[in-house]
Amino acid sequence: MAASVDVPALSVAAVPESAMWLDARALNCYEGDAQRRSWLLTPGLLTQRIREAAGSSFSMRVLQETAVGSEHVREIEMSAAGIPWLFAQTRIPRSTLESQAWLSCIGQRTLGEALATRADISRAPFRYALLTADAGVVARALQMASLPPQPLWVRHSAFAAAGAPFDLYEVFLPQMGRTPS
Repeated sequence: MAASVDVPALSVAAVPESAMWLDARALNCYEGDAQRRSWLLTPGLLTQRIREAAGSSFSMRVLQETAVGSEHVREIEMSAAGIPWLFAQTRIPRSTLESQAWLSCIGQRTLGEALATRADISRAPFRYALLTADAGVVARALQMASLPPQPLWVRHSAFAAAGAPFDLYEVFLPQMGRTPS
């Protein structure tokens, strides 16, 4: 599948093994910005909340969908008024893709919208980490949004489709939830 924009190379690892993942209860200790914490803790479909907050200025674009090592990787960006709010990277092991081919045919929908129509999906509780630009997924998000190196919050969702695992990493960009003036 061809990329829709010219993008820097993907790394094999989304996050370093040393990443310190937190559960939702720990966010109060590590994130003092109540608005950002509210976005991180969004239950349900984050896409819906972004659409509602952005209104008619909402846009979503698929940045890239390709094989990286033994995984199928799909990257999207959600924006409001042209300002990136969220970068998301879905990583699907080849074995999962072999049994769940629909995961490579999501098209212009978000992963959340595609999952909402399926009954065979399970998700582990969210995990959160404040990661620096040396984490592959954060480096990609910063490059795609043309932002300087800085730590960003990442929300990880471990999913299973009929028992077949895959991961979603959502990178919350600095302007998330802040409408342009």
